[in-house]
Amino acid sequence: MKRGSVSAVINLVEPWAAIEPLTTQRPVGTLPFGGRYRLVDFPLSSAINAGIQNVMVTTPRSGRSVMDHLRSGRDWNLDTIRGGIFTYPYNDLKLVSPEKKAELLHHYYDNSILFLKRSYSEYTVVMSTRNVGNIDLKALIRYHEERDNPITTVYKSVDPATLTPANTILQLTDKGMATAVMPTAKAKLKATTKKAAKNMDIYLMSTVDLIDILQDANRRGVLISLEELMKQAVMQHNANAFEYTGFYANIHDIQSYYAANMAVLDEANFRALFYSSRRIYTKVKNEIPTFFAQGSQFRASLCGTGGYIEGQVDHSVIFRNVLINRGSQIKDAVIMQGTRIGAGTRIENAVIDKNVVIGPNLVLKGQPDKPLVISKGQHIFKQAEVVSSD
Repeated sequence: MKRGSVSAVINLVEPWAAIEPLTTQRPVGTLPFGGRYRLVDFPLSSAINAGIQNVMVTTPRSGRSVMDHLRSGRDWNLDTIRGGIFTYPYNDLKLVSPEKKAELLHHYYDNSILFLKRSYSEYTVVMSTRNVGNIDLKALIRYHEERDNPITTVYKSVDPATLTPANTILQLTDKGMATAVMPTAKAKLKATTKKAAKNMDIYLMSTVDLIDILQDANRRGVLISLEELMKQAVMQHNANAFEYTGFYANIHDIQSYYAANMAVLDEANFRALFYSSRRIYTKVKNEIPTFFAQGSQFRASLCGTGGYIEGQVDHSVIFRNVLINRGSQIKDAVIMQGTRIGAGTRIENAVIDKNVVIGPNLVLKGQPDKPLVISKGQHIFKQAEVVSSD
């Protein structure tokens, strides 16, 4: 693939309400994942591994958490003289006032069009962040070039029983072409169907064609998301359907986020996602390793750097700079960066957001299908302050 021939648009304007309170102060794309990563790291890494040097990131709100993570793009080798990483905030139409919407009516995609024109790329790949995987974009580009359809989309074959109404699937022909992207509830899958083509919200097309689609939306005054425009394009033109076969997780609510983190604790999944020939990059923090005190126990878990662990941790994902005091028991939990857990406290089936302080001798317990969630920055020192998820 010729250098500079492909650009990437990473779309962080995604449904977030079902993942609150974890998405109250951040977009879905900056949700912490797997002990040290963010969800945006996966499409970013896929782009870099394919040699893509022009990357646009659209953010729903101010983008503060996005810029704090991405910075200059150096950790992804995107602080280059030509190309680089470009961020465009305030794209979530649900958060825009009616007056502002009137101003945007014929200009909503102006920034995207300008980026694409200045990229001088032949192709553009559009990706979301709520679908976790390690896709080979070079293979996707080859697949696209060998076929006639103007668009190529990506799917994962899954058991229909694992789909939710919030998921979307591809309608495939016998020749393997995608003719539509539709919600699971409207797909009317037969009871005998053994596999469904789960949509991964990845679309590859000619940059000129994408510019035409965006300019047409501006001309018509169509204020809909880029994701919806891509789905419409699949229906209008038909699409090549590229099957992804690696580790995959879809983040659409709290339970799916929790389950995805628990899934990477399986060694086979962990190696498939992080130890393939395509590396996953993230923001580097030069910190000391986590200290494990004498008498601490740590089983079947992931652990970030800079922490201090005296208690017991079993089958959990522990992020950076987490303090777990003596006598505490952590099981089947996701503990995010900067959290402090008091002595004798027991946590099970829970997601603890960043910078939470939990006092001693408390019990925080959720259910595997309904984990307990503690919001970012909360301080909990009394059992009565714990809202159970039972």
